[in-house]
Amino acid sequence: MEVFLKYIFYFVVWVFVPAILAALGWLVKSVANKVEEKRHRSAMQAGYWAGILLFIIILIYQVAIFLQTGFPKEEIFQGFSLSLAFGSALVVFIIFLGGKKIVPVVVAGLLVLIFTFLIFTALLHYLFIRTYNDVLLSLILGGIFGFLTHFAVAPSSLKDFLRGKSF
Repeated sequence: MEVFLKYIFYFVVWVFVPAILAALGWLVKSVANKVEEKRHRSAMQAGYWAGILLFIIILIYQVAIFLQTGFPKEEIFQGFSLSLAFGSALVVFIIFLGGKKIVPVVVAGLLVLIFTFLIFTALLHYLFIRTYNDVLLSLILGGIFGFLTHFAVAPSSLKDFLRGKSF
C-alpha cells in the first residue's frame, strides 16, 4: 500500500502539476483566440505573445546567472502549505465568480501577458530550478481547486469560458 501511495504522490508531483501548467498555457491561448470582439481578441493575442517573449527574456537572464553560479540542486517536492492552497482556491473562486465585474475588458491583453508569463515561468521553476516548489505546488493545486469549484457551482459558465464569452 505504501508503494502505491508513493506512485500516486510522484504522479501528482511529476506529471499532474506540470500538465496543469501546460493546460493553463493552452487555455490562455485558446481563450485569447476565441474572443468575439476583434479589438479585444487582437489585444489578448498580442498579450499572449508578449508574455512568451517576457518569459524568454527572463529565461535567458536566469540561465546566464546559473551558468556562472551553477544550477540549484533542490528536490522537486519541498513541502506543501494547506493554508496557501485554500487561500489561492478562494481567490481564484472569487475572481471567476465575479467574471466581468472584477476584470474589465480593457486590461484583458495585459492580464493575458501576465498569466502567460507566470504560467511558463512557474513551469520552468517547478521542473528545473526548484527554488520555490512548496509555494508553487500549493498555489497551483489550490488555484485549480478554486477554478473547478467555480464550475461545479455554475456548470454552464464553463462552456462560455471556453468559448471566450466570459471576457
